[in-house]
Parts: sequence; structure tokens; C-alpha cells
Amino acid sequence: MWYYSFRIFLLHTIYFVFRCATASRHNSTSASLFDEVCSETLSVLSESLEELPDFIPELPESFDVEYTGEVLTLHLTDGHTYVINRQTPNQQIWLSSPVSGPKRYDFIDGDWIYSHDNSKMIDLLETELSELLNFEFELNEVRHCLLAFT
Repeated sequence: MWYYSFRIFLLHTIYFVFRCATASRHNSTSASLFDEVCSETLSVLSESLEELPDFIPELPESFDVEYTGEVLTLHLTDGHTYVINRQTPNQQIWLSSPVSGPKRYDFIDGDWIYSHDNSKMIDLLETELSELLNFEFELNEVRHCLLAFT
């Protein structure tokens, strides 16, 4: 009887070690892809937002874009600040919106998707920023940069 229990224990141990080794190999590949996609997304998004004063002359004086490697902060007006940051352990981008609140986006099929309603981060930013700034615009540069990762 103890022999049978030992065999089951041994099989479970081997299975666990195999799963961990496979997961580790898979995560290192996806981790490097996540870093590349996330860096590119935040960098291009930052550049696009920094160009807004060229197109919208009536921007509030408090308008400011700050990008410090992992965190992108967009100050629109008093009380209207967006914070977009990378969450490497979860492989997500977290967005805090003064309009819709916090959301966590996963990179799925070439887009940053909010799993609760399958909405896209870029669509949300375009809609909310267009309303807050009274200016219709699109973040096409960000969409184009994501095409490289599909």
C-alpha cells in the first residue's frame, strides 16, 4: 500500500516539476514580449499626447504629460488626471481614469483589452479625452505600433 502511495506522490512531483519548468520557459518569452509591447505602447502614447498642444490651442494651462519609464501621467485640468502604468508581475497595463475609474488591461490579439467588458484601452482614451478636451481626435500612432505585435 505504501508503495502505491509513494508512486502517486512521485508522479505528482514529476508532473509539478515539469509544469514549473514549462511555465518558466513560457513566461520568460512572454515577459520579454510584454516588456517590448508595453514600452512601445507607453512611449508612443506619450509622444502622441505631447503633440496635442500643436492641434488644440485652447488646452488648459495645467495640461502636462509626464512619462518616466513605467508610469505615464496626463494632467488635463484640476481633478482630471490619468495615470497609466505597467504592472510587470501581472503583465498588464493599469489605467486610472478621472471619468471611468481604474481598469486593468491585458495584451490580447494585438490590443490592450479590459477583460470585464472586452473594451480596448485606446478606444476608452480616445472617447474620454475627446469629451474632456472638446476636440475629436484619434490615437492612430498607438494603433499602428500595436500592429507589429499581432
